[in-house]
Amino acid sequence: MFMGKEQLIPIFAVLVLFIGTGSSVYVYATQGDTVIDADVITIYKQQYTIEKLFTIVEPRAFEALNYSGIALDDLIIKVGVECPTCNNYVIAGGDGYQKTVTWENMQNGLLTSDKMTVFSDLPKAFRVRDIVEIGVIEI
Repeated sequence: MFMGKEQLIPIFAVLVLFIGTGSSVYVYATQGDTVIDADVITIYKQQYTIEKLFTIVEPRAFEALNYSGIALDDLIIKVGVECPTCNNYVIAGGDGYQKTVTWENMQNGLLTSDKMTVFSDLPKAFRVRDIVEIGVIEI
């Protein structure tokens, strides 16, 4: 009536293989859409590619920090945010890391071509990588 160890071990091994395969399929299916939209940044509820953003806004450089990119304050104005000085801004990365900054910080900020923010007036903790969204918070 009872199965021996010799019979149970192969059954458990097959069960573990099925669970592993199922979880891999689930992860691939749920993250597949994220990979397709990897180059898209949502700003003020509109989606842009990084290439498109670099055609909209003139490049700027922070010589002291050795970074170049597009000015975040110019970007916010060009995408049509009403009263940019009346808002705070949430910058979110693809890994879930996010930082909230003021308009004054945005005036000292860059978005680099590799989708990272750099602020000349804030510490390195405010450098968000792999930007997926810049949200507007009314204050």
